[in-house]
Amino acid sequence: MFDNSSAATARRWALSAALILLCLTAGCTSDPDSGQSGVSAEQVCDGSLDKEAAAALRRLSGSDRFKELTGTNDAGEPNKFSLSRAAQHLHDATAERSRCTVYKATDKSGIPLIQIDFKAADSYPRRQDTQGQEPHKVYYDLGVYASTAGEYSTTLYFRCRTTSRGKSADYVDAGISSVSGKLKGNSKSADRMTVLNAVSRRLAAELNCSASAGLPARIPAPDTR
Repeated sequence: MFDNSSAATARRWALSAALILLCLTAGCTSDPDSGQSGVSAEQVCDGSLDKEAAAALRRLSGSDRFKELTGTNDAGEPNKFSLSRAAQHLHDATAERSRCTVYKATDKSGIPLIQIDFKAADSYPRRQDTQGQEPHKVYYDLGVYASTAGEYSTTLYFRCRTTSRGKSADYVDAGISSVSGKLKGNSKSADRMTVLNAVSRRLAAELNCSASAGLPARIPAPDTR
C-alpha cells in the first residue's frame, strides 16, 4: 500500500513513542549493568557507518561509546543488527525485522538514542503532495524520497526490487526513529540523514541494488526548492 509523507511521519512518531513505552514497560535494555564500556560508532549497526556517519552519530549522542539492544526478536534471531538479516526480513512484520537499536554506552534509561528500520515498500511519498501541509520538513535529494521532521522522524526511500515468499516490492523504506530530547548537536537533521544514508548504502550493496538506489557517498545539502 502507498505510504505517503504524512503517514510516514506519523508512523515514525508512533514508533518513537513506542520506543519509550516498550522500554519502560518491558525492560528494554542493552544490558547496562554488564560493565561493558561499549563499542565505537564505527562498530554499531554491523559496522555499516563510514567515517562521516560515525562522526555524525558522535555529534548526535555527545558520546563516542555505544551499545546495541541484546536478546532476540520475534523471529528468534539476535536483536543485534545484521545487514544480511535486514535484507532477509524486509517483507516481514516489524518485530521480525533486523533493526539497529543504538544506546549510549552510559545510558541507564533503557530508551534508545536511535532505532533504524528497513522494510519493503510498493511506492514512496511525493514531496509535492504534502509539502504545503508540512512546511516543517527538511528534504534531501537522496534515493527517490528523503526527509526529516523534528527530532523524531528520518525517512529515506530508495529503489531496490526485492522478493520474498511470493511478495515483491520496488522500493525500500528506511527510517530512523528517535525520541525528542535525546539528540544533541546543531545539525540534527543532516546528522541523522548521514547515518541513515550510510547504513542504507550498505544494505543496498547487500541487496545488489547499489546502482539503482541513488545513494551517494555523501549526502547533499538540504533541498530548499
